[in-house]
Amino acid sequence: MIDAATLEAIRRVEQTPLRELVNVSIEDVTTQMDSLLNPELDSSSFYHRWETQQWAVADLDFSVDKVQWANIPPPVQKTLRTTMILFFVGEQIVTDTLAPVLHAAPLEDERIFLATQIADEARHTVFFQRFFAEVLGHEGGIHTAMLEFRPKTRAGYRRIFDVELVNAIDACRLDPEDPVAFVNAIVTYHLVIEGYLALGGQRTTLRLLRKIGILPGFINGFTAVARDESRHIGFGVLCLRRRVAENPEMARVIARKVYDLLPAAVDVVIGPDEKLPFDDISEVPEPMRVNALEARDFAIESLTKRLRSSGLSDQVVDEIGEHMRSLYAAGWARYEQNHGVEHPVRYWERVTAGA
Repeated sequence: MIDAATLEAIRRVEQTPLRELVNVSIEDVTTQMDSLLNPELDSSSFYHRWETQQWAVADLDFSVDKVQWANIPPPVQKTLRTTMILFFVGEQIVTDTLAPVLHAAPLEDERIFLATQIADEARHTVFFQRFFAEVLGHEGGIHTAMLEFRPKTRAGYRRIFDVELVNAIDACRLDPEDPVAFVNAIVTYHLVIEGYLALGGQRTTLRLLRKIGILPGFINGFTAVARDESRHIGFGVLCLRRRVAENPEMARVIARKVYDLLPAAVDVVIGPDEKLPFDDISEVPEPMRVNALEARDFAIESLTKRLRSSGLSDQVVDEIGEHMRSLYAAGWARYEQNHGVEHPVRYWERVTAGA
């Protein structure tokens, strides 16, 4: 039975209007996302949420954000801009590529929901385009932004979006009746891209911005994006749960695809080839520091929780979690080898050891 505090957190996320989302904590959003893993939910419940949670990019006010952005310390500003670019490019790529997955979805209710998701992804792209134009001063529209930003993304990012996602989508396009192709596409997009990469990035960014009290327009819009993606992730888990129930062998397909994607996905998070805009974490004001250990633990828990809900065994999920920890450790070590400086995670390791 769900307790009253959890129900209230879910209500806040699902019913708060756009201009008041700045007052909704990311912890509440996480609670609401987890509630959508309930196996009793069906696709109609996700569609109903889509109808009742509509929002318009035009309703956002970035006037305060523009003033505050100029006053963010350069190392933090550069890190935020890099994160925002990754989201901006990713939203447009998915808008361009998701249609074959809709066509390959085996059931009518799944195709109906995926149609709503494509509309969501387009809105998210417009949100980032407007923020970049009005706050960061990037003119020229979405096409110009993609030409400039896409080549600057990290190697792991390009592997996920330009190779793995494209291949998964093409497999659905070439053989829409292939259940393995459909499962691989759902794992790639809904579990790894949204349920791991996006969810972790949203949480870290929104917690930071709320903690220091800046960029209210962006917080409103990005929280609305996170709320949209909670539906997408919950729906993806529902699809996978259905396929595993129909054919238990699909659990192996899911696990194999996750293992294939994880090295590049963890590289997206760590960016071992891209030096951070500071040599030591002391250069970052204390309220703006991000605990890399806590972020890692949340990201791993987020993905493994959804794998369990999809129908994978506890043993397999635990093994995936341990594999992820080893990938993080290796990525941090590679960062230090590449740049000759300590990764900020070492600071958090010392803090944790001294606690």
